[in-house]
Amino acid sequence: MENNVNNPFGDLKPELVDMADYTVSGDGYTAISYEHKDGRRMMKLYAPYMPPSVPIQELNLARSIEALGLRVPKAIRLVTDGERLGVEFERIVGKRSFARAISQEPEMLEVLTARFAKACLKLHSLPCDTQIFHSAKAHFRKMVEVSKDLSDDERARFLAFVDAVPDITTCLHGDMHIGNIITSGGVDYWIDLADFRYGDPRFDLGMLYFVCVWNENEDISDRVFHLSHAQMLRVWDVFVKNYYGPDADRAAVDDSIRPFAALYMVHFSNREPMMPEMRKFIDNCFSSSLL
Repeated sequence: MENNVNNPFGDLKPELVDMADYTVSGDGYTAISYEHKDGRRMMKLYAPYMPPSVPIQELNLARSIEALGLRVPKAIRLVTDGERLGVEFERIVGKRSFARAISQEPEMLEVLTARFAKACLKLHSLPCDTQIFHSAKAHFRKMVEVSKDLSDDERARFLAFVDAVPDITTCLHGDMHIGNIITSGGVDYWIDLADFRYGDPRFDLGMLYFVCVWNENEDISDRVFHLSHAQMLRVWDVFVKNYYGPDADRAAVDDSIRPFAALYMVHFSNREPMMPEMRKFIDNCFSSSLL
């Protein structure tokens, strides 16, 4: 599908929905989820500042990802409430995100995190069609190039780091964390697929590290993941042991992933001003020669 400035929707036309038919079911950082009164559909409406390309890409990628053999809710149509743009999906009845399930049943943290790690290993074993999906390396290279928060030296060091990442064409979720996988009746589904790309799996692990380890803000952890920071740290620890193996060196894993988490900080700061805590983390990566 080709888009241009005058026609950002290409051959898609967003359909106007009646918000009286929907109720809020979830609140994320850039979008709000709603359930339809018929119980069979849900939609995700992005914040007004998000460009049309994001939900359009999510709709098209969801259809392409389903063709890969991954379980995802079926993408139905592009929708709008007149101000916000989003995507309507098949509603998975009785679903809970892994984050919500852990918050409701804390004793299931290790079991669900192990299942999450297994799902990530499967995802990262799939080759992607590079004609359909975009490169994570290219994306983060662009984020570094346009960043206004980096000095020339920092930009050069970030770009050198990105360029040194191996060229791999495995599938990546792009926003991989325990809030973006849901379960119902023992069947798990990936959701929030707008950033699905290909590349080194450490790009995905950088996002997980970002939300589990770096983010110490209890309000954000509770609002987005319904968990405490201590629980998120435990998720990371269990994940590492199940993804890398029980004898994995946690410190070595963390050192290898932290620069990828720093790239996400650059990515997010291109949308909103960089938080001082992000700046400190990036500085620490430079000072410790991880970048």
